[in-house]
Amino acid sequence: MPVQVGDPPRVVLRREDLAWREVGGTIVGLDLRTSSYFSLKDTGAVLWKLLDAGARREDLVAALVARFAVTDATAGADVAAFITDLSRQGLLEQSDA
Repeated sequence: MPVQVGDPPRVVLRREDLAWREVGGTIVGLDLRTSSYFSLKDTGAVLWKLLDAGARREDLVAALVARFAVTDATAGADVAAFITDLSRQGLLEQSDA
């Protein structure tokens, strides 16, 4: 089921019809439902891999703070924007875990 803004904190990458690989630090993906390619670098690549591992939102924020030396507020805003964008594209789903 697609994720809506304000849903519980655990979201994961959609498992069906989504293929991706990391190439030289960049995430290169294909949404097979829409036949759309995408790529993510830097912050996006870090967050993508953590979402794939099932990280919670607070884990995503902590990872950005540690890796990029930003404030909690900045990292939280970046995570929220990233999750919102992926949700709008249908790339995330709820996790029962």
